[in-house]
Amino acid sequence: MPDARKTADEFAEVWTVPGAVMTLANGEQRLRGGKCQGCGAEIFPKPKVCLSCWSEDIADDPLPTRGKLYAFTVVHVARKGWRTPYVIAYVDLENGVRVSAPLACDPKAVPAYDSAVRLKVGEIGRTDDGRPIMSHQFEQA
Repeated sequence: MPDARKTADEFAEVWTVPGAVMTLANGEQRLRGGKCQGCGAEIFPKPKVCLSCWSEDIADDPLPTRGKLYAFTVVHVARKGWRTPYVIAYVDLENGVRVSAPLACDPKAVPAYDSAVRLKVGEIGRTDDGRPIMSHQFEQA
């Protein structure tokens, strides 16, 4: 008789960018950027090697949670499991790092360019076996 219990993996969330979100000691969720200890470049997502100077000395860098909407597009055909239509955007964070992420909004009522946005972490769809697909997102501030 097969075991009816589910394993931890069967309940595990699936992340669009594994390791992109970190939780600080105070419980706040932030994007995990990388700060090069050689040249000071800030990069998202955190790379293994600096894109500017090729240093491998990259420290975790909790990025700001707020920024401005730089550009966006509405996506009607997406990866399996993603809800469509959805908005994908470029956001310029307060420290100047530009991030690509879904924008949590009605695709027919997207905020204006340069609108203030803030980080939101949440589900954007489901896998075939019902596990949540999680992603960093932004929403209007």
